Amino acid sequence: MFEELVKVEREVKFKAKKVWRRSNDGYRPKIITIARFYPFMAVGTKRKKLEPEVEARCDPKELEILAKELGEGIVFEKQEQMTKSIVPQPGLAIRVQEEDKYEKLMIYAVVRQSIRNPLVANRLKDIIKNLGGYEAHYWASIFKEIFTRTRKRIELFRPAKAFKTLYHLA
Repeated sequence: MFEELVKVEREVKFKAKKVWRRSNDGYRPKIITIARFYPFMAVGTKRKKLEPEVEARCDPKELEILAKELGEGIVFEKQEQMTKSIVPQPGLAIRVQEEDKYEKLMIYAVVRQSIRNPLVANRLKDIIKNLGGYEAHYWASIFKEIFTRTRKRIELFRPAKAFKTLYHLA
């Protein structure tokens, strides 16, 4: 008779990775930060962790600033480093209750990884804040579908370019 309340929370976690980049004198290590977007289904107090919907290279500080500008319903958690990794991990997690804000953060992270100019990144931030609910859902669903099908971040660059072309960022 009693129905369990199903509360869906969404979370953004960050993971630092060491990658090797080519330079003039060979290959050099570089540390990049990956934002992973997780949907959580919370039934009562139990949590079921799913696979990340999207992964994108993004600076945690930029995403935190955008999240604060989007308003209420977003919680920031500081986490301790659990793994014994050589690469220092960022200890930040962002929990979002509203799907609209979660999708806007996802769109920003995916499109931002293909932008180098900081002025264009600021214009992207303004565009993301002014996106409507349907537009945000459309772009986020495209990014989710492509990433779940391929599991490669590089495959997200083509729809990100379409986003930049449509909103005159390219």
